[in-house]
Amino acid sequence: MDIITLENFLNYEPIFNKDPIFLLNEIKEKAGKYLSSEDLKGIDKAYDFGKMAHEGQMRQSGEIYFTHPLKATLFLMKIRPGLKSIQACILHDVIEDTKYTYEDVKKIFGEDVANLCYGLEKVSKVRYEGQDRNLETLKKTFLAMGRDLRVIFIKLADRIHNIQTLQFHPKEEKRLRIARETLKIYVPIAQRLGLSVFQNYLENGAFYILNPKGFTKIFNHIKKRHGTNNSFYVNEGMKEIDELLKENGITNFKIMGRLKSPYRIYKKLKKYSTDDPNKIMDVLAFRIIADSLADCYSILGLVNNKYTPLIKKIKDYIALPKANGYRSIHSTVIGMFNFPVEIQIRTQEMDYFAEFGVAAHFAYKEKGGPVSISLEQSKWIQKLQELVNSFKEGKENENFKNTLEIELLDKNIFIYTPSGDVIEMPSGSTVLDFAFRIHTDVGLKFRAAFVDDKIVPIDYKLKTGNIVSIKTYKRKYSASISWSKFLHNPSSKSKLSRFIRQNEIKDNIINAKEQLNVMLNFYGLPSLLDKENKILKQNSETKLNNLLLRIYDKQISPLKLIKKYYNIISDNKEKEKKVVPTFCKMDKIIIEGYKDLYYYKCPECNPSCPDKIVGKATRDGVKIHSIKCKALKNISYDKLLEAHWDGQEYNKYYLKIELLAKDSPGVLIQVISIFSELSINISNINVYMKKDGYSGFNIELEFDNPSKIHFVIKELKNKTELVKLVSKELF
Repeated sequence: MDIITLENFLNYEPIFNKDPIFLLNEIKEKAGKYLSSEDLKGIDKAYDFGKMAHEGQMRQSGEIYFTHPLKATLFLMKIRPGLKSIQACILHDVIEDTKYTYEDVKKIFGEDVANLCYGLEKVSKVRYEGQDRNLETLKKTFLAMGRDLRVIFIKLADRIHNIQTLQFHPKEEKRLRIARETLKIYVPIAQRLGLSVFQNYLENGAFYILNPKGFTKIFNHIKKRHGTNNSFYVNEGMKEIDELLKENGITNFKIMGRLKSPYRIYKKLKKYSTDDPNKIMDVLAFRIIADSLADCYSILGLVNNKYTPLIKKIKDYIALPKANGYRSIHSTVIGMFNFPVEIQIRTQEMDYFAEFGVAAHFAYKEKGGPVSISLEQSKWIQKLQELVNSFKEGKENENFKNTLEIELLDKNIFIYTPSGDVIEMPSGSTVLDFAFRIHTDVGLKFRAAFVDDKIVPIDYKLKTGNIVSIKTYKRKYSASISWSKFLHNPSSKSKLSRFIRQNEIKDNIINAKEQLNVMLNFYGLPSLLDKENKILKQNSETKLNNLLLRIYDKQISPLKLIKKYYNIISDNKEKEKKVVPTFCKMDKIIIEGYKDLYYYKCPECNPSCPDKIVGKATRDGVKIHSIKCKALKNISYDKLLEAHWDGQEYNKYYLKIELLAKDSPGVLIQVISIFSELSINISNINVYMKKDGYSGFNIELEFDNPSKIHFVIKELKNKTELVKLVSKELF
């Protein structure tokens, strides 16, 4: 987009009290270059119906309302749409804003056009105000987009005209919200679909609304330095490149020069943490349209030989196309002028696709059926639909918005599988995210990750170009709730949470069954394993599971449920209370939050529920000790692991120590500060006097994880100038 086009776009002048027939003529003039005369009559038909339907309606700019869909259609004409798309764009507000229905449109224009209009209908019947309602509109748009990609083409054209006229909206808060949403959602969608012809209008229009001072400063800088027409630099650069190519026998090519738009320059200013446009030198780019693929690489060699290329700025999107299908070679060089210049080299076909993206070969032909789009684009659209379906309508809208922005619209990285496939992921993704991206089961059974043939930790953050291999367990799931901190992508977190939630429900049902069976056994009644059990016989599996979950959540007691089905006489309430003590599943131990770690019990103490326990890492697995085990007195504390019986809370561990310190003013504060610096909680402290000028301290320390005890003991031993450790005892 040149500077004059952008200036005209932003300086919008409303059309007051004027028949919009002239807009129809503009549409038909553009359409007449590629549509038949019969199709042009179809455009007239849509115009007549739309004008009648919107009769008497006005926009906030003071214009006749029907001006808006016609203006949106003029923007749509930039991608040479078919008749049905043009009709749908002209009629896109009819179903929502007029008395006419989907059936009315279908009867006159056919099911295809009616479906497009319905896909674009704003959710006026949904009772949400402001942002929530707008998010519902997005959800509906994305779902319709998966069925017919023309929906998003029309939606983007609609948004361009809304951004152009946003200055007439009386509420500043809404103007800013719509502009922010445009930058965060609609611009990335246009970019992802390769619709740069739409992207430039959207991002610069939104930038103008959000930061008018910043926009004006950059805009005036461009006009002052380069003028409104082709600047000296553009003309000179095109002349140099033309001579270079012809001298080397390349004759069939085109050269175009362009300047970066205000918004693109603004992003550069942000990147380099400056507000001075003069410091952004690479605002000029030349595009060379070559005759063949071979010529593209020949031209790259000639350009890089004449000028000095910046190695890190050479990007071959022909060999490795972008996710939206964009193909071109980019090389940033110095030596043409006293500032860097970007050279883009591509064929005519690649250039057409670079401008019009997926619209260049349309996801749907209006005659003859579907046309393929790139695999990555198809996956991306599918992910949009999955995302929408994962959030119930009207609920969790904040999560929906955050997930949309983080996972689908942010900058992405490109990762290789060992077989050479390219996987696109959000920037910030970890190897565990990658595992879940490959398949949910790969993530849930994660064992190890190798990046560029080197083993890496589970939270390793990936970079573009990494080759990643994931190793998994064959027969067991290793996932645990603690993994959520190793995940960046909301979809990965959602998959993990779903697994944890499902397993927790299963475990809770088993837990409640065991509690209920204990009480049934106490009264000599058949257990749930017995087909004659009345509770089992009189409830479906679903209803029984719900009852068991209520027992687990302590909403009802096992005894109360039994009394509902059996006529039992309670003669010893105290005994009944003790039937189910602090409940735990025998021989099911959770270690550091993991349910599936291999462990074995210490043969000396042989702990059993509800004994307080602790784990010790050994070569053979985790050895489980009772906290009272004598063997704990002689082991290294750095080997200890938190452990508790499944069904119980995490254990807290206490260390009783005795210290001696030289008696002096402030000695108590100095001793306490040792533990304060280590963020260790003191649960109890007693001070006593000893002979020879020493004070004695009996201190009890509290730990969430016993492995921290090692660091405390080590620190105390390093403080010999202050204290002496006399004894220690874990309990």
